[in-house]
Amino acid sequence: MLQILFSYIYIYNMSFGSAIAAIVSQRNNRRKRTSQLDRYAQKTGSKLGKLSDQDKLTATELNRLGQRIKAENNKKRQRVIALTAVIMIIVTSIFWYFMF
Repeated sequence: MLQILFSYIYIYNMSFGSAIAAIVSQRNNRRKRTSQLDRYAQKTGSKLGKLSDQDKLTATELNRLGQRIKAENNKKRQRVIALTAVIMIIVTSIFWYFMF
């Protein structure tokens, strides 16, 4: 009986020790996380990874870019709505055909 108790304690301590070892291992092997753009800039020497005040858009350019993005999104939305409407008409017509 005592031997079974000791074996349970030994198993408990081993699993707990393994958990501590895993945590310590993860802490020691932590890697520095950088963005993909920063890694690209380091490898190639490009300045695309670093932003500066000179690289920023002016207010008018930013406004034009925003309008162009809105226009593209509206086109995509209209295409999705049209496709959904066509599919719903087809499904409704098939349902109507089999009903009557």
